Amino acid sequence: MLKILLAALAGTIAYFLVGWLVFEGLLGKYMSANTTQIVGFKKTAEESSMAMLVVSCAAYALLLALIMGKWAYINTFKGGAILGATMGILIAIMTDSYWFSTTHFFNGFKPMLADIAAAGFTVGVMGGVIGWVLGYKS
Repeated sequence: MLKILLAALAGTIAYFLVGWLVFEGLLGKYMSANTTQIVGFKKTAEESSMAMLVVSCAAYALLLALIMGKWAYINTFKGGAILGATMGILIAIMTDSYWFSTTHFFNGFKPMLADIAAAGFTVGVMGGVIGWVLGYKS
């Protein structure tokens, strides 16, 4: 169980950093321009809770680490990246298609696809790191 927790910790750090780079850096302006901006919906940097953002990343990383370490027996970067990307894409399709069908959040199909692709990449990297840590021989 200790190795799973260490893998989840490494995955949390990787997901937080890569997620920030992708969603805030590379896609930040594009998504702001292509999603509905509702006054008061998005918190300012000062209002945001970094602790809760880390909790979100940690929960996703622990989910993947448990699946890989307890049931799928994945212990390589490649295997983890494949499972992570697959889960990231499927979970993003589930949530984004719900938002697309019930809200005006996405201003078109392309920003939704960009979000799904970004989720596949970021969760894939997280999964790769988790798989690598699970396979690391100390």
